Amino acid sequence: MTPDMQPIHILVESGPDKGRAFSIPAEGARAGRSSGNDIVLNDASLSRFHCRFYFKGGELYVSDLASTNETLVNDRPIQDAALRVGDRVTIGETVMKIVGASPTGAAAETTAPAEPPAAPLPDPAAPKPEPTTPGEIDLGLHPRPAMTIRRATKSRPGPAILIALLAALAAVGATLAWKYVRPNAAGVRPLAADRDEGLALDYENVEASANNIFRYRLQLRDGTLSIRIDNLEDGRHLSRDKKLTPETVRELTQRLRSIDFFQLNPEYVGLTPDVFEARDLTVVMGRRAHRVRVVNRVEPSAFKDARIYIEEFGKSELGIFAVALPRERLLELAQEAWLQGRKLFDEREVRVDNLARAIKHFTEVETMLEPIEPKPDLYGRAIAAREECATLLQQRFDDLDFQADRAIRSSEWGRANQHLQTILELLQNRDDDRYQRTYKKLLYVQSKLRVR
Repeated sequence: MTPDMQPIHILVESGPDKGRAFSIPAEGARAGRSSGNDIVLNDASLSRFHCRFYFKGGELYVSDLASTNETLVNDRPIQDAALRVGDRVTIGETVMKIVGASPTGAAAETTAPAEPPAAPLPDPAAPKPEPTTPGEIDLGLHPRPAMTIRRATKSRPGPAILIALLAALAAVGATLAWKYVRPNAAGVRPLAADRDEGLALDYENVEASANNIFRYRLQLRDGTLSIRIDNLEDGRHLSRDKKLTPETVRELTQRLRSIDFFQLNPEYVGLTPDVFEARDLTVVMGRRAHRVRVVNRVEPSAFKDARIYIEEFGKSELGIFAVALPRERLLELAQEAWLQGRKLFDEREVRVDNLARAIKHFTEVETMLEPIEPKPDLYGRAIAAREECATLLQQRFDDLDFQADRAIRSSEWGRANQHLQTILELLQNRDDDRYQRTYKKLLYVQSKLRVR
């Protein structure tokens, strides 16, 4: 463990996140499958907000957050329990071992190797990260030993911090690229032979002024899209990721291929007093890699086209358009979406698709309020309402699906067709697995009707 890493409290022994390790901050940390947690686990059997780890009287505790599958300590269900070194906490398919129980001031995440690795030889060609001083803001421009889990705090940068930031950006800007992207003098060089073919992206936008620092980071690697947004002025910090389908990646690749991005120069730099705006984009397609950096000047048209498309793509896939809106507007939009969702829920017997439409509005409420800290009461009410709608929708689906299968078994093709059509109208979402299964059944039933 390096000096600037925090002691580990929890080690994931089994489950989808096996090998991950966490430290719990003094103020505690929530765990579950929602991106709104401090500890996000990729376990589908977890509740969105499953449990919470916290310290009391110098001891580590775990508290169940009314989860569906309960929280177990040493195979016993608990509501709230003190933890000791060696205890095992089970949530869903994930088993976590307690390896430390003393409070710390921050939380860190890392991956625990099975055996201590041998110390690697230093790479003389690798860029050396600049030390982080107490007055410097770490924007992730140089490698860190661990990813820190912190709760959002409201702060404003002072002149000294801003100067330090600009100096750091200027110093490391030339080396900001992935380890496997090594452009030559023309800015283009094939990847190493052991790299997979495909699309990879790394885009960062940093805007700094005397009053605020805004940072937007988008990455696409191995088909996983991740976005991190930090806005110091209002204390917003948002991080999301999503595994994309191969079809979605191919569509993005084709769109970027139509833009003359690879013909751009590696760097476009201008001077603008009192403002720092830097956009840095690296695109990897197959065995071609190109990085372009635009600082304090008008973007070339090809760069702008690629940048806008990538930003809109990220917002659409991860639903983070709300982060750019002020707090008052977010609250206003959330309230409107809540009222529309409640109206559709109350009228769920009027139209078969009203439950699906209500779920959509309640999800919008959650999306609008996710960047806001502390969360208003409406955030929790929207989550509960959405889950209630989802439960009722599942019950209706099960009933209609049963009736459709019974009609198919008895060769009542017209009745089966009617039930399956109703299911598609009920679900609305074509990406839903239930929708896809129902559609395949419908094709089979309609083929029987055509034969008749």
